[in-house]
Amino acid sequence: ANTPPEKSRNVEEGVKWDLLDGALMLRTALARSEKTNERNTDLSNPELYLLSGKRHTDAFEIEATGRITERWEVFAAVALMDAKIDRASGQQANTAGNVPINTPDYTASVWTAYRLDERWRFGGGGEAVGFRWGNATNANGVPGYVRWDAFVEYEVGAVSLQLNAFNLFDRKYYEGVYSGHAVPGTSRTAQLRLEYGF
Repeated sequence: ANTPPEKSRNVEEGVKWDLLDGALMLRTALARSEKTNERNTDLSNPELYLLSGKRHTDAFEIEATGRITERWEVFAAVALMDAKIDRASGQQANTAGNVPINTPDYTASVWTAYRLDERWRFGGGGEAVGFRWGNATNANGVPGYVRWDAFVEYEVGAVSLQLNAFNLFDRKYYEGVYSGHAVPGTSRTAQLRLEYGF
């Protein structure tokens, strides 16, 4: 209460190419995200916030989407990030120069789907996330991970039945990381979905 909102600024410059008569699309971008007046806690009064912090994240990403054949689709993306706490005060003063929590230095994903015939379609892919710090003092963190998912789909007319499998190899990982706690990722899970279009 009685604290003005934080301010942030995001700048992104990107390029997109459509190649091979639309069979391949490439996209790349450079971005910078800045928070210019982050909340810090006053040393003398933990109930009082100071809008005196600053942080930034520089990022580069590249993405490819396309068809290897008329029936085989592929998607892949990589993002590289460099994040830093530029300025901090109060109880957070010792965090200046550190990496913000829950900010990996990279993320990546790859996904493919293949249509066997008019009724059957299947595919799978993986998602990778790098190491993330669990606190702003960079004293502890969670390891990076790779998680693999898959699906198979059967279609008849307007009806579609899809079986999704998440975390095929039952990898233990953390979805989110916060000060004082981390949120575990989904264990091996299956999901059956029925859709009817009209």
